Amino acid sequence: MALISGAALFGIATSLVVYFVATRIAVWKRMRHIPGPPGAGWSMWWIARHQISGKMCKHTLTVGEKYATRPRLRRIWSVHSGYQRSPWYMGFRVDPRKDYVLTAMDNKEHHRIRAHLLLGYSGKGLDNQEAIIDDQLTKFIALIERKYLSDRSGLRPMQMGLAFQLLSNDMTAAVEFGKPFGYVEADSDYLGIIATLESMFLSIQMLAMFPPLLALLSSRLARPFLPQPHDGSSIGQFFGLVQDRVDERYGDGKVRNLDVIQRFVDSGLTRSEVESEAIVHLLGGSDTTAMAIRTAVFYLSCTPHACRALQAEIDAAVAAVNSDVSRPVIADAQAARLPYLQACIKEALRVWPPVLGLMAKCSDKDDVIAGQLVPAGTHVAWNPFGIMHNKAVFGDDAAVFDPQRWLDAEPAKLREMEGVQGLVFAAGTRWECLGKRLAYMELGKILFELFYRYDFSMVNPVEPFHRINQGLMIQEHMDVRITRRE
Repeated sequence: MALISGAALFGIATSLVVYFVATRIAVWKRMRHIPGPPGAGWSMWWIARHQISGKMCKHTLTVGEKYATRPRLRRIWSVHSGYQRSPWYMGFRVDPRKDYVLTAMDNKEHHRIRAHLLLGYSGKGLDNQEAIIDDQLTKFIALIERKYLSDRSGLRPMQMGLAFQLLSNDMTAAVEFGKPFGYVEADSDYLGIIATLESMFLSIQMLAMFPPLLALLSSRLARPFLPQPHDGSSIGQFFGLVQDRVDERYGDGKVRNLDVIQRFVDSGLTRSEVESEAIVHLLGGSDTTAMAIRTAVFYLSCTPHACRALQAEIDAAVAAVNSDVSRPVIADAQAARLPYLQACIKEALRVWPPVLGLMAKCSDKDDVIAGQLVPAGTHVAWNPFGIMHNKAVFGDDAAVFDPQRWLDAEPAKLREMEGVQGLVFAAGTRWECLGKRLAYMELGKILFELFYRYDFSMVNPVEPFHRINQGLMIQEHMDVRITRRE
């Protein structure tokens, strides 16, 4: 019997190996005409190891420069392209068993959810949003004044990577629930949620690349080990915090506030959907905004002529005889009229896009991309640095931070540049970022007020920070010296 069992096990193992090799050969045969790195056509190891290294964007940029022609990403992402999200998006499910606006692969389901959420994300009727953002920014400025202003008497560095994360989380929470988490006032990630979420980025990316792993998490065996609201873990605390604030909107003593979550409730979403989309709104609206702010402040601090040009525009706007610049925080409409400020925002988003994940799409039909036949079912991902640093679009200095390019471009060239740069938010596509309006509002206000008051310089210009790309860029040890402008 043992001999029979051994033979059976050997047969099963052999069959699995043969099946694996046969499927890999079949995939390779379908894709062998498409140029790429050696071995990448045979397995996921090439992409997995670069994801694990945290340098995915560096390698996709190199590969793009070596092998790729200029594909039309906007066509692939367009409403009528026939493409939909690939299973890659399943890795971002908060609950492995359910889809949200961020993970829904079916285009009709995505459109249904999105239609419900527009009422909250658009800001229509939420006339208090600017005041809420202004209040959080004012608290952040007070924190700088209290703890992080350096002068000749001493250095008081701010850890910018964390600081802007605290600010963006409080802004997003205040807009969503009507009150912040209190990170800025505490000047710390006092719940440990931010650190825990960042530690999960790699796991999320690996789940996205290997959907069978997600299927395992969706099983009944794994369910008891998944985080639950109020289970004592940092993620459980986060889920519990969101659940509690959503619960306030239901029942006999329900609360009605003028905020995003109330718009979700009023839109007709189920209670479970409201809770899920609240989590997505918080996660999607905080990390990306923090990344954009850090990028802008970093590049401006390292590009003196750009910083001086921005501060000159700010000073002129405030000092003008007929100035209508609101104090203590500029109004969104006023910031939108400052061309160099807006150019700085566009350039920061372009040079270092906040979202660096693969965001793969697929079609159930064969397609031709960049002259190559792409079989149905192929996952077509974007190359963020390759697209945003394209010299044919942005010039030979595409890798350089230069806001002036947006002001000097001829109208036709400017339209081309804006069309490509807009892909940072998937602008003009089926998957356009719902939080784009709020992100631009926050960025305009933050950059105006910070550079109106302060000068920034990196404490260690030789190695200003440590970065690792796990779909979102983690920037650590980003110490900055802040001084009052003279």
